[in-house]
Amino acid sequence: MKSIFAFFALLFFTLTFSQKKTSKFSVSYHKNIETYFLAEILSAEQRTSNKDFELFKIKECSTYQPIVKQALSKYGHLKNSKIALLTAKINDTLLQKYGIGNDAMMKPLLYHKEFPLKGWNQEYAFESNVLTQSQNKEVTFLIKNYIAELERFFDQEKVGDFFKENSDFYKGGMAEYERQIPADFTSAMEKFYGESFNKYVVLISPMMMWPIDDNEGRGIGTDVEHKSGNKSIYEIASPFMRVQKPGQFGYDNQFQARFLTIHEFGHSFVNKEVYKYKDQLGKFKDLFEKSNLKEVMTKKSGIADYQTCMVEHLVRLGEIQTAKIQHDDERAKKLEEYHLKNYFIFLPQLEEKIKEYNSHRTQYKTFGDFVPELIKVFENSNITFINTELDSIQKTK
Repeated sequence: MKSIFAFFALLFFTLTFSQKKTSKFSVSYHKNIETYFLAEILSAEQRTSNKDFELFKIKECSTYQPIVKQALSKYGHLKNSKIALLTAKINDTLLQKYGIGNDAMMKPLLYHKEFPLKGWNQEYAFESNVLTQSQNKEVTFLIKNYIAELERFFDQEKVGDFFKENSDFYKGGMAEYERQIPADFTSAMEKFYGESFNKYVVLISPMMMWPIDDNEGRGIGTDVEHKSGNKSIYEIASPFMRVQKPGQFGYDNQFQARFLTIHEFGHSFVNKEVYKYKDQLGKFKDLFEKSNLKEVMTKKSGIADYQTCMVEHLVRLGEIQTAKIQHDDERAKKLEEYHLKNYFIFLPQLEEKIKEYNSHRTQYKTFGDFVPELIKVFENSNITFINTELDSIQKTK
């Protein structure tokens, strides 16, 4: 009897260990990302664009983001340094000349070997479907030169020592974030979208400044293609809870953690499918710009173009469907209410339309196969419907 019990105990342990070892999902942090956001803190006074907001972020976030406060204490004297000037310059140039925000820096920072290692894991080139081939090459050149300087800054200022000194905080943040995430959510996402990625990685970024209001933070999604051809996808997450005492790390909010993670991972499934049809969205482009939708979405969510508006709707649709696959009806309902309150007015129609996809998976093997049908929801709309729905939401506020 004892031998049978021991066998099953060993089997259970082996299976449990195997699941943890082979899990596609993990939470970590990345020294390249954190070093970049450190340089961004130092560059605030040198900015020509968004300078007031950057200075406000420092004043605000240093009061409840301990890593930001520690970084200012140790490196604040470098606000006129070479890396501060270069970080301000690249951000101003990318924004003013190319319309690109700092989210574009995340992918190349992950393609580069993690500091203090030198060089690149593989060849990197910036790509945007709204820029010309020549402009993409210009941006690639700017980013590569900047990261070479960032690497030098890491070495010269011994930034690696800062991470060692604060290793307990980073470990605490990773553990706190991981506790919020539902088991097997990547399997639910893969089931809905009909495709998969090599790894799903959350990179906490206690150094990324984002003013915390109503427990909302910032997530940045990106992906890295490996030499094998496989892709891993990432979410870089700012804190979304104010740290007020020891033992808190800024990530102890289940709804926000789940929303940000599934949302940012969702972009890797959705964006590429919508971008295929960029030149076929003329009608919705007109509706977006001639109705009140552009004004409202820009003000509320920073969504200023029709293509992004469509992508963000579909990513949110994926969040809701993932929750339903996991039989988490409470989360699905909360997401529906949350997103509708934030003017994602096409979600009810998209949810009705997606029933066709879910019922005909032999015909539509992947989400991408069904995207042309979802596009019709946007293309077949009209200004009256859009403005009426927006007004209706505004009256409830």
